[in-house]
Amino acid sequence: MKRYLVLSAAVLPVIVLSLASGCVTPDPEHRLNLLSTEEEIQLGEKMSAEVEKSEKTLNNAAIQTYVRKIGERLADQSPRQDVPYAFTVIDNPEVVNAFALPGGHMYIYTGLMKICDNEAQLASVMAHEIGHVAAKHHGETLTRQMGYQVLADLILGPSSPQRQRALAQLATNAVAMHFSRDQEHESDRIGMDILFRAGYKPEAMVDFMRKMAQYEQENGGGRQPRFLQFFASHPATTDRIANLDALVQRYPLDLRNQSPTYFDRYKANVLDVLR
Repeated sequence: MKRYLVLSAAVLPVIVLSLASGCVTPDPEHRLNLLSTEEEIQLGEKMSAEVEKSEKTLNNAAIQTYVRKIGERLADQSPRQDVPYAFTVIDNPEVVNAFALPGGHMYIYTGLMKICDNEAQLASVMAHEIGHVAAKHHGETLTRQMGYQVLADLILGPSSPQRQRALAQLATNAVAMHFSRDQEHESDRIGMDILFRAGYKPEAMVDFMRKMAQYEQENGGGRQPRFLQFFASHPATTDRIANLDALVQRYPLDLRNQSPTYFDRYKANVLDVLR
C-alpha cells in the first residue's frame, strides 16, 4: 500500500488557495500520473459528491435515462474499462458545458443539450470527455498541479472541514479543467473513435465544434457567461477544427454515410422537452 503524508491544518488552507488561483498546464512531453485506478475512482467519488451539493440535477427521469443510455453506449466502446462510468444531467440552461471527473463520472448541463442539433452532436461531446478519462488526463493534470502527497491526503485522509473545502474547490475547478493542447487532441482522437464505433456519424464532432466556434465569433459569444466554462476548457480553435477534419478522413466514407445523427429521436426526447 502506498504511503501518504497526513497534511497539517496549517497546510490545507494553502491547498485551497492554490486550487482557487489556478495552475500551469502540464508539459505533455513529461507525462506523470501517480494515482492508481482505485485512488482515481475514490477521488472522483468525493468530487462527485461535492458537485451534487452545489449543482441541481435535472428532475426528469426520462431525460436522465436517455442520456445515461447514450453514455453507456459510448462507454462500451472506450479503450478503458476499469472505471465505473456514470452520466448525470445538471439542470442549468444558462451553462453550456459538460465535464468528466477522475474515475468516470460525467455531468452534462441542459444548456449544452439545448444547443446540440441532434443526438450525435451530444454524443460527440460526451465521447470527448470519455476520451479524457480513457487517457487518464485528470490524474496527469492533478498530479502536476498538486503533487501526489496532496491528492493522497484528500483521498485517504480523515474527514475535516479543511479537506472538505479543498475537495469542494477541486470539484469547482473540474468544471473547467484546463488540459494541454496535446491532451485535447488525444481526447478528440479517442473520442471520435468511440463515437464511430458506437454507431454515430463522426462528422458530428466537427459540426459541433464549428457551431461553437461560430458562437464564439458572433455577438461576443466567447464572453457570454453561459459559454465561459465551455471555451475555458474546450477551445474551438482553427487548429483543433482542422485536426478534427483530418481525423474524420480515417473512417471509410461509405460507413460514415450510413451512420445516423438521430435528429428525430433527439428532438422528441430532449429539444421538445427542454424548450
